[in-house]
Amino acid sequence: MMQQTSDKQWFDQLVMELRLRQVHGSAIGDTIASAKELLNDTGQQAEEAFGSARDYAAALELPSAPKHEWVRKALWPALLGLLAFLLFNQAVVSWTRQELLLVSPAQLILLATPVVLIAFLPFYLDAVIRRIWVCVGITAICMLSGLFSAFATPTNRAEAWLALDPLPWLIGGALVMVVLSLRNTVRSFHSEDDDDITSPLSGPTESTGAGARAMVQVTNWLFPILALAMLGLALAFR
Repeated sequence: MMQQTSDKQWFDQLVMELRLRQVHGSAIGDTIASAKELLNDTGQQAEEAFGSARDYAAALELPSAPKHEWVRKALWPALLGLLAFLLFNQAVVSWTRQELLLVSPAQLILLATPVVLIAFLPFYLDAVIRRIWVCVGITAICMLSGLFSAFATPTNRAEAWLALDPLPWLIGGALVMVVLSLRNTVRSFHSEDDDDITSPLSGPTESTGAGARAMVQVTNWLFPILALAMLGLALAFR
């Protein structure tokens, strides 16, 4: 039982390492199947036979996507969606209260903090995945910056750096979020099979059932869902 648990952890680590290297899912499936077949023949543990999962993944030469292709396909759209949500979130309260959208320099800096952190994610992605405290710290910074931005909102026009009509920002943010969600939904229905980890012996190794597909769609529409919740709260407490 202990050997099975140890090997499972090793293979989970191997999948993560290969995913970080943007190896195609079919190649990951082939690699896992070959490794398991060898372990069954020799009776060895994965660590004993192949060394650490990280070193083993680095030694393999497998077909992969172009370096940082995910930045163009996933990160930049997600960053644009976050920016649209932040703009919507700032405008919705002013719009429901029929007030101008007042903006201060401190507020802009606080709102820009999560955007900048995500924009530079490719430079420290490994640290986020390998060290839980880095992930927790960045998440906390993003949450606190959003919270403090509310306190930095000017109370009157004299204190504001900008005074804007909130409606165009509200509509623009909503449209951007919906368009990006539609794009992600279409892409998820036409995703390449090579992204799925499949074994030549047992077929798909990752869950692709109804629950997994539902979670994908919830993720695709996360920003519009949160925006609707914020609109409901703003209308309730105006």
